[in-house]
Amino acid sequence: MRKIFKAFIAAQFIIGGMAFVYTAANAEETFPSSTIRFGHPRVRTLEDMEAADAAMRAAGTLPEMTEIPFRPTMNMDDYKAAKAAANAEAAKAEVNRPEAESQNGPLAPPTLQGPDIDGVNQTEAGGLYPPDTHGAVGPDHFVEITNSHLDIYRKSDGVRVKSVTLASFFGYTKKTLFDPRCVYDKSAGRWLITAEASEASATVQYQFIAASKTSDPTGAFYIYKTDVNTKNNDDSWDYPQLGVDDCSVIITANIFGPSTYRETRMIVLNKSKLYNGTGLKSKLYSGLNGTLASTIVMDNNKQTFMVAAGQSGNRITIYRVKYDSKCVPKRVTKSTVTVPAYSVPPNATQPGTSKRLDTSDSRFVNASTQIGNSLWQVHTINNGGRASPRWYEINTLTRSVVQGGFITTSATSKDWNASITANADKDVYVTWSSTDPTAGTNAQVRFSGRRSTDTASVIEGGSALFTSTTFYKGGRWGDYSAVTVDPTNPLRAWIVNEKINSNTLWGSRIGCIGY
Repeated sequence: MRKIFKAFIAAQFIIGGMAFVYTAANAEETFPSSTIRFGHPRVRTLEDMEAADAAMRAAGTLPEMTEIPFRPTMNMDDYKAAKAAANAEAAKAEVNRPEAESQNGPLAPPTLQGPDIDGVNQTEAGGLYPPDTHGAVGPDHFVEITNSHLDIYRKSDGVRVKSVTLASFFGYTKKTLFDPRCVYDKSAGRWLITAEASEASATVQYQFIAASKTSDPTGAFYIYKTDVNTKNNDDSWDYPQLGVDDCSVIITANIFGPSTYRETRMIVLNKSKLYNGTGLKSKLYSGLNGTLASTIVMDNNKQTFMVAAGQSGNRITIYRVKYDSKCVPKRVTKSTVTVPAYSVPPNATQPGTSKRLDTSDSRFVNASTQIGNSLWQVHTINNGGRASPRWYEINTLTRSVVQGGFITTSATSKDWNASITANADKDVYVTWSSTDPTAGTNAQVRFSGRRSTDTASVIEGGSALFTSTTFYKGGRWGDYSAVTVDPTNPLRAWIVNEKINSNTLWGSRIGCIGY
């Protein structure tokens, strides 16, 4: 039985020049846990993976690549109706945004500071789409992971030094591997890479996680897998997100039945055992709200906070994982914060075509960043008939929003697929996708940010890392992007996002930005 704790907090914050007063943290629920087992891992080197890749290609036995379906956490018919309503609103809202949104901007937005290179493309990656571009920066390398490929680049010159399929990386070829994520754990000097596999049967589905043995991603990895269909029924594990804190590696995912969303679950893995290559039992929490974004915690806080946004409303849900002094998770609790109303965003129009790019729903698509009592997150919502990312800095102590606002390229742009992070000084970096049919601009990879000393609640339209030269006929856009702070220089961050290579093929772009 869940325990309920009462707490009430009143607060005020400002977004876009408007004040919002609200009451937060109405009820805290405590969630019970069960056990999920990870067996002893295999050790694989990149040389092993490359050899397996070559053998599969020679034999023509690469896994089948298909389109990855998008599954919202609301009824699909209701989701389609919400999208149709948002698109209809967008058609009537072809007016410019107020000029006030571009006033009082940051003092020194980030600029390009290093490599600006092409990442992997759809042909190289095996044809799967959407790409689900993700990645992270480490001491000497940037690791890009997509559906269904892993590519490693030198930071110094952007040269790609390793390139393998996920099937070869994880050593699993029976089913398609997708929804990949990558995190560099600075405190431990380890790389974490995850992906899920399509259902092996009605009662079995595998989630994979790899942990590097050193800070060098071209070295050896421990490869773990576990069956996430813990109830041996027709559950389907979807859209896993990856986070890490001082104690644990955390994976969250939505659970679907044959036709509808059921719940969200979270695995909390002991980080020390994972990195030492031992088998381990982990805690599995159920009954959570979807889609729950995991968190990258930048300090040794013994409380980790994660957030979930519904499809519409004026609240976001916050989950807290609390540890004891020995890094054992003691309980997971839930509370809420009231925010300005949001709803499903309209899709993004493109110049030269009636085809729209799918902006997904209102979920948080990538991991949050936690620094002290600050939690940074962003999601794409309906902004007066246009898709726009709205970002938040949340005070985890008071469960209140300290600052936040919209990120828009221009008064006529459509903006979505955003990720955000911050360094220990609370300097912020963001990346997102953008089109502007009025200006004739095809899909861009954009970036911006703010210094901690800049005007509160403002992140301006920033700069384009790359502008596609044509439109895209495929409606699905990458379900997420990534931005990570350089562990060797907090005034630098690396981004990866989707671009268009041709009317029918996706590409990706990687860049180093900073102050």
